Amino acid sequence: MIISFKSVFDNLRANKAWRDFPRQADKRCADGWLWPHVRPSFTIDPAEKPAIFTIGSCFARNIEDALAPLGFELPTWRFITPAHELAGRLSHGMLNEFNPGSMRQRILYALEGREFDDQTLVPAPGGTFADLLLVRGTDVSWERAQERRREVHEVYRQLARCPFVLMTLGLSEAWYDHQAQLYINRMPPFAFMEQSPDRYSLRKLSAEDCFVLMEPAIAALVERQIKVILTVSPVPLTTTMTLVDAITANEASKAALRLCVERLCRQFPQVDYFPSYEIVRSGGLWSYLDDHIHVKPELIHRITKYMVDAYCSRIDATGAVANDGSEAFNYYDGH
Repeated sequence: MIISFKSVFDNLRANKAWRDFPRQADKRCADGWLWPHVRPSFTIDPAEKPAIFTIGSCFARNIEDALAPLGFELPTWRFITPAHELAGRLSHGMLNEFNPGSMRQRILYALEGREFDDQTLVPAPGGTFADLLLVRGTDVSWERAQERRREVHEVYRQLARCPFVLMTLGLSEAWYDHQAQLYINRMPPFAFMEQSPDRYSLRKLSAEDCFVLMEPAIAALVERQIKVILTVSPVPLTTTMTLVDAITANEASKAALRLCVERLCRQFPQVDYFPSYEIVRSGGLWSYLDDHIHVKPELIHRITKYMVDAYCSRIDATGAVANDGSEAFNYYDGH
């Protein structure tokens, strides 16, 4: 990206309030976190209770839980999985999508009305089957695996009618099924991998790889006049499949995803970036529960409130939008 001499000075004038990194007295600092200024390119009228489709990792599920009491229609939040199939996850956590490849597939298949075939339903111990397109839960019978896949498909059929999509990109280490030519969301059962060692590989995606995967999916949403909010999940890579320390691998992974999102937002004016990642990370380990993995629920609710304040329009008597996003700064005082 090249910025002309004139544009640089235009930017400095237009961004006078936020161009410097905040010192302690700056109102963007509050309670140990940094709260970047948000400048939405579109607004959401809360009176209309619009449908928001959320796609992404467990942080997307956390945001759903914080949005639900506000009255928004959340198709994915209503998805229910029987408790015995969850392996400790949230009921709607079965919908988690972690990597750009699997997200692209879900979006394009949904918008094109396509269904996934059975190649990624593979044998697991005890006569059960694992659905490699879903996060690791309890393996089930063949009949239940197909039924559950239909249930997920029904949820994604609602994507095309939602005016807003919120996506949280999670990981850049991704498993790929060469036979099915699909990205998958879990490691295949070990015994099955031993029988087909050349069928699967791990791909460590670069920022360019992530962009190439995501660009067609974002373009398809934009073509349908769907507004998109992108973010990067602050939930770290819990286990790396490389020889690098997980701490270092996580930073590389998040950097690739963040660069990908930055490029997508530049290419598509209808796509915004919301800095939940930066907010959480600015607080260090204080932002997380004792496992250092999951973000504290109170912080998630506060971030969601900040996002809602920024994006939800206040319509005056003339029909004009009265909120340009600056209203969100009211949340810095902890209300």
